Amino acid sequence: MEPELFLFDFCPYCQRVSIVVAHLSIAHQAIQLGGGERPSWFGEVSPQKTVPALRIGSQSMFDSSVITEYLNDSVQGGMLPADPVERGVCRSWIGHAGQCQGLFTRLCQATGQGGFETVRKELIDALERIELGPLTQGCHGFNGRALSLVDVAMAPLFTRIAHVENWQAILPTIGLERVRSWSERLLAEPVVAASIPDNFPILFQRFLKNKAADGHLAERLGVAGS
Repeated sequence: MEPELFLFDFCPYCQRVSIVVAHLSIAHQAIQLGGGERPSWFGEVSPQKTVPALRIGSQSMFDSSVITEYLNDSVQGGMLPADPVERGVCRSWIGHAGQCQGLFTRLCQATGQGGFETVRKELIDALERIELGPLTQGCHGFNGRALSLVDVAMAPLFTRIAHVENWQAILPTIGLERVRSWSERLLAEPVVAASIPDNFPILFQRFLKNKAADGHLAERLGVAGS
């Protein structure tokens, strides 16, 4: 029986899972759920009805980091090192990637130029910790590996930053050169480019309108209060 993946096409954490199954060519049944109210039966799969979720027979997982690591291990995908210390380091940076993603969500919801700049500085500070961390100039960013789960964890954030920077600067013009280089290499990866829907710009506008209509970004994009 193929595992069932429950996804929402705009969710950054679902994007992580989509990248892994594509990169490792894992057979699965994808079940798309909308961004609104989830069906009652889904609570049996994911207790808080969050996505992504993975169901294998009668058992389920409902955290993107857990799901992506399981998928990698299930096919010996090599997206995490075998050494326990190196694997623990990767997991720590995956956690940091989640914190950065949370800061980006706060950035979208920040009101006024002042509020936006305050959260923007927090995000830049978090990215500077990565800049000074174990980045290399290898094929991708983390430890020079071909494509690691740390890359996967950062890909949704880089996707959204690149989209927003079409009309609003986020990253500084000077500094974070290694992070920018990592982002560019990662976004050029076919499985990453294919992990977002064709209507991503429309979905992003809808997200701002529904979740951050009073925010600075919504105002800049012209969807505030519309």
